[in-house]
Amino acid sequence: MIQENYKLTKEQIQYFNVFGFVVRRNVFSPEEIAKINKEADQRLASIQKEPDSERKLNSYSWFNRNLETQFTASLLEDPRIYVPSEQLVGNDSIPINSGTISDNEGIGWHPDRQDPNMCILKNLMYLQPTYHDQGALRVIPGSHKNPLHKELLQMGLNKKTGQKKSHYLEKSGLRGEDIPCTVFNSNPGDIIMLDELLWHAAYGGYKDRRLCFFNFYRNPKSSDQINLD
Repeated sequence: MIQENYKLTKEQIQYFNVFGFVVRRNVFSPEEIAKINKEADQRLASIQKEPDSERKLNSYSWFNRNLETQFTASLLEDPRIYVPSEQLVGNDSIPINSGTISDNEGIGWHPDRQDPNMCILKNLMYLQPTYHDQGALRVIPGSHKNPLHKELLQMGLNKKTGQKKSHYLEKSGLRGEDIPCTVFNSNPGDIIMLDELLWHAAYGGYKDRRLCFFNFYRNPKSSDQINLD
């Protein structure tokens, strides 16, 4: 059943603040997902026809503000997206972008941001079913806050440019899948809202694993938040 009440409960807001993410099920209908996928088909085909050989990558990404993905772009202003987003980052938050990714492999542990003065909320939705061994997003609860966020950086869990594995995983002999986490098994239409400081990963990628995202930026208030480098 598709969600009719777009607002988060008090308990969901508490969950997000403590753990850095919250899951919402059945936000969009199968018909809407089919429409988003059709637009992604069109946009991906256009990108792959471009003459730039460097675009023949394991991952393709694009912002949805273009003629081929108008419906997907409009979801940034859909109350199912912006109402709960504003609950978490403020009524004066800024909807900064909407994008889609077509990936052919997973991605190791990392946060999207490291500066705690920059608060960006990401609404993420996969366009195919995902499971623990098939491209599902994994998150480390509470890792959007220090000291855990900084400790994961210090232990070298994130892979540096040019590395095949992160320093920590290489030295420990562990796999990325061995790191304690919560796995977001999802069906198309489900959304996970996460703080971009939260550590996350995805393993078991497959050809054309698709996701779309809708990001909101908390309007800066303090001098530290305003005077970012």
